Amino acid sequence: MFIVEQTTMIQLEGIEKELLKKLEQKDYSLGQLSLMSEKELAEDLEIEEELAALIIQKAQEQLGIHPYTAAEFLEIERRRGRITTGSEEFDSMLNGGIWTGEITELVGSFSSGKTQLCFQLCINVQLPKDLGGLEGKAFFIDTERTFSPQRIEEIASFRIKNTKKVLDNILVAPTSNTDIMLAYINQLEKIIPEENIKLVIIDSLAAHFRAEFIGKNRLVERQQKIMNLAEKLVEIAVDHDVAIVVTNQIIAAIDQFLYGSGEEPALGFAWAHRPQQRIFLRKSRGSARIARLFDSSRFPDREILFYVTEQGISDTSPASLEFY
Repeated sequence: MFIVEQTTMIQLEGIEKELLKKLEQKDYSLGQLSLMSEKELAEDLEIEEELAALIIQKAQEQLGIHPYTAAEFLEIERRRGRITTGSEEFDSMLNGGIWTGEITELVGSFSSGKTQLCFQLCINVQLPKDLGGLEGKAFFIDTERTFSPQRIEEIASFRIKNTKKVLDNILVAPTSNTDIMLAYINQLEKIIPEENIKLVIIDSLAAHFRAEFIGKNRLVERQQKIMNLAEKLVEIAVDHDVAIVVTNQIIAAIDQFLYGSGEEPALGFAWAHRPQQRIFLRKSRGSARIARLFDSSRFPDREILFYVTEQGISDTSPASLEFY
């Protein structure tokens, strides 16, 4: 397996500054340069092919394109960050919580706990690493006007004295259509390092697509936009080692055998293969919720019980919390 350690900084030793500036003006990334042909790059920059070959070689060297042993790859995996969900059972299902460097999808109907879990993660990502956080900020793309600073403040107040600081460390991006949502996503590569973003949330990914691209005649256009968006999110997660969490709506299942119920995630196969972790959430009795990991690249399918309480996500019911 070949791993490309991505970076957007164009700093190639031995290449003149004017040429580096030209590369940046044309919005080249090191990943793009490493995959180009000498002729293609030479024509675009109006330079000799020999110089183009040198640029490509330097880009490949800086990216560190080389095979890893499985043991080395395992060590890279171990160094990736995790964000605690607030539930030990939930964290155990995901081997430590929500991972950086990948996309986690939360699928469920209204009141299944998707947004509440997102609020909890916005708080927990700010915690010290020894408490299950990443000491970073959250970027929350709100497509359905579900973001509630009051609810986040309420959850945080049970564990954190300075709740204003918690809110200051959450950047909120309300969107009213797909174009605005995509514009925010395209800005993330600049915002993430500037603001120390460690968690990106999109709640929900499906809302604008389902509202705007109606009818079979727009299906191809919608699927293409979804695929482009998915590629961008994967790139951001890997390049910046951030956790990306998206919520998704459910629709009537076409293939009940595939998902084991009469429901399936929206957005179809154009999106289905992109998240590394896919989790179905559903409401149980009272404040209890059930989370089912059903399509993971790393872990076996599993189902756990957790609770959405006044204090946030927990392994314990509200009655038990009051008792103790």
